[in-house]
Amino acid sequence: MMLEKGGGRTGKKVLLISLAAVIPTIVVIIFVSSVTYKYPGPPSDHFDGSCFFNPESGDHSFMDMLKWTWEMETVSWPEWLDDPKQPPPVERIDDGRLHVTYVNHATVLIQMDGLNILTDPIWSRRAGPTSWIGPKRVRSPGVIMEALPGIDYILISHDHYDHLDVPTMKTIVERDHPTVFAGLGIKALLSDEGITGVVEMDWWQRHKSDLDSIAFTFVPARHGSGRWPFVENRTLWGGFIIESPSGDQVYYAGDTGFGAFLDSIHNRFTRIRLAILPIGNYEKRWFMKSQHMNPDDAVKVHRLLNARQSVGMHFGTFAEHPEQTIDAHEKALSEALEKYGVPPSQFWILEFGEGRDVPSF
Repeated sequence: MMLEKGGGRTGKKVLLISLAAVIPTIVVIIFVSSVTYKYPGPPSDHFDGSCFFNPESGDHSFMDMLKWTWEMETVSWPEWLDDPKQPPPVERIDDGRLHVTYVNHATVLIQMDGLNILTDPIWSRRAGPTSWIGPKRVRSPGVIMEALPGIDYILISHDHYDHLDVPTMKTIVERDHPTVFAGLGIKALLSDEGITGVVEMDWWQRHKSDLDSIAFTFVPARHGSGRWPFVENRTLWGGFIIESPSGDQVYYAGDTGFGAFLDSIHNRFTRIRLAILPIGNYEKRWFMKSQHMNPDDAVKVHRLLNARQSVGMHFGTFAEHPEQTIDAHEKALSEALEKYGVPPSQFWILEFGEGRDVPSF
């Protein structure tokens, strides 16, 4: 639900009013969801037969969420920002080049090997189940839909509304017919919306395209899933490693906290040319540290993975829980880079719609 601009107790009052307004809708959807879908696969080290879970400790209860909401001290965000216009992406990139364009939030266009790969696409006005429920964006996507080149692959990290936006998915799938990679359980959700071409993946599962000779591996993340309260972790969350035929790798982290799983990624993938890492929506740390990295965590990941280049994402788009100013991630990232002795040229924050060639090894 949307948090309107405001601070302290005012923000809490607005939140409680918003909750009261949507509770009837929430109750109906919770009931329908609870009786209609459970992932049918066998138990594993991250699935108990009913729900997925993080092997590392840190999952929060509903009471933790209520406590976090009550403690939240919101700060004012702009009602709207107009960003400088950027040149539209080119249609295709080849000849060993790797090009990255930051669209907005966690939507990143990756162009390599003549292919166009899009992460967690969202062009909707709100990140929510309807046009009137959910956090409202404060700026336009940096690339208009009409300028988006044809998409070959879509990567869905998890099913939260700000990462799995059905209206946007329908538009791109109907236009381009891409292959969609997503975690276990998401195929059923998308099929109910008439979205086809979905390949479900478990952690560490690898899919190699016979046509394009490019490989995708779904890797662990420390997060969660669920599109409504009480109906959580029915689908699997994660990140992706993209492997080029040349051997270069791209890591898209999705939403994640810092954790030991990153050592496993480092041990398996040793030629990460680009790491796309979340750097926003990270307060309060007692609650968010197991769900969202902060810029300090992101710089640690950059160093751990020996990434040739990193780029930040998941910031400054939706006022989901604005406990930090809209530019706090920039200041915190600058401090973290200095703290760990990482040159700013190795960790970019791109403008919305800005694209750059990624240096090679």
